[in-house]
Amino acid sequence: MEKASDEKTCSIVCGSKCCRSTPPALTKEDFSRIQAITKEKNWFKTINGKNNIRVVSKKENLIDCYFLSDKGLCCIYENRPLDCKLFPLFVKIKPEGEKEYRLRWYVWYCALTEKKGTERLLQKAEIIVHEYLGTKPEIVFDYQSVMYESGGYKKKHFLKEELIIMKSND
Repeated sequence: MEKASDEKTCSIVCGSKCCRSTPPALTKEDFSRIQAITKEKNWFKTINGKNNIRVVSKKENLIDCYFLSDKGLCCIYENRPLDCKLFPLFVKIKPEGEKEYRLRWYVWYCALTEKKGTERLLQKAEIIVHEYLGTKPEIVFDYQSVMYESGGYKKKHFLKEELIIMKSND
C-alpha cells in the first residue's frame, strides 16, 4: 500500500520531478540486479571519471528516467537503485571504528517530504542503510562513491548526524 501511495504522490502531486532531473547513480550491486531483469541495452550510461561510474539513462530525446512510464510510475520499482530507494534522503558515511559508522543524513525537500514528513522517511531509510551495514557495508560505501562522482549530493539540506554501532554476530 505504501508503494502505491508514494508513487501517487510523486507522479500526481509532484509530476515525478526527481525522475526527470538528476539520473540515479548506480552501485555495482544496483547495476548487476537491474541488468539481470532487463533486456534493454541503453538503460544506463557511464560517466567518465576515475571510476567510470554508471547512472540510469534518460529516454531518447526526453528528460525522463529510462524506467519512468508514461503515467509517471517506475517500471522497476521493486528493483530500483539504492539512490531511488532512499530518495528524498541521502546518506554520507564515515567509518569510526570496527563496525562503527558515522552517518550524515541529507534531504531534498519535495512533495513526498511534505506529505510524509522527514522523520517518517528517515525511519524507512535508516532501516535500509542499517540492513546493508549489517550484511554488506561495502554497498553503502559504493553508494557514497557514486553519489559524489555523479554530483548526487549537490543542493541537499543537512538533516541529522548519528553514530551507528553494529552488533557482532559472535
